[in-house]
Amino acid sequence: MRLRDAGVLITGASAGIGAALAAELRRRGARLALTGRDENRLRAVARENECTIAGDLTGAAFRERLFAEAEQKLGGVDVLINNAGAGLYAPPSVSPEAEMRAMFELNFFAAVDLSHRACKAMRPRGRGMIVNVSSIAGRVTLPWFTLYSASKFALTSFTEGLRAEMSGSGLHAMVVSPGYVQTEFQEHVLCGRSPTALRRARRFATTPEACARAIADGIEQERKEVVTPWSGRLLVQAARWWPGLIAWQLERMNRSLESGQ
Repeated sequence: MRLRDAGVLITGASAGIGAALAAELRRRGARLALTGRDENRLRAVARENECTIAGDLTGAAFRERLFAEAEQKLGGVDVLINNAGAGLYAPPSVSPEAEMRAMFELNFFAAVDLSHRACKAMRPRGRGMIVNVSSIAGRVTLPWFTLYSASKFALTSFTEGLRAEMSGSGLHAMVVSPGYVQTEFQEHVLCGRSPTALRRARRFATTPEACARAIADGIEQERKEVVTPWSGRLLVQAARWWPGLIAWQLERMNRSLESGQ
């Protein structure tokens, strides 16, 4: 899909992958509408005359206003990128319900709602693309991050079903499955704290800029899925070929994390 002159709405655009996407898609000639909770950070990411709409995506009224305003300012949303998300570190048997529901509202239900709005607007035009940023954790359950994995599995499955539904219509759906990315994500989880061993693994993470380039390439090539970095692809394939072995290794890692080793 051609990005030059395309109208693109990016959620979670004030930092991390979203901010890097704004820079990359702008470089490729896209016209942008950006949203995030922090208005000051959002304005720092945006360029002069770009559309910025600050607010809380977990509110249905805000989502309605967001999409309507993006459609109006861009002259039509050609690409919707559901990038906003949050994490939760807690064992699944004792996860706090309020934080769990808040995470699903942002990671899954907000993306579904905006996707519905995008489909309704795009279908009469016969073109468009919905990009849902999931996670490697939406392909392989990480036991220290179980409910986050569940929310991303749901988003991945939704995207795959949406793609099948839209087949032959001129509309496309792509799921993005990043691995560990060097962002502030770990510092803004809704509950808990990332295990020390995982925080040390940041040196093996990819950058938001590399992730953004892979996503932009995927949009232009109308790919079904983008997995980045390459190590993430290896984990997904290994989980398919040797599920028992990978499950054993993840359980072993989770026990060591719980014991603080």
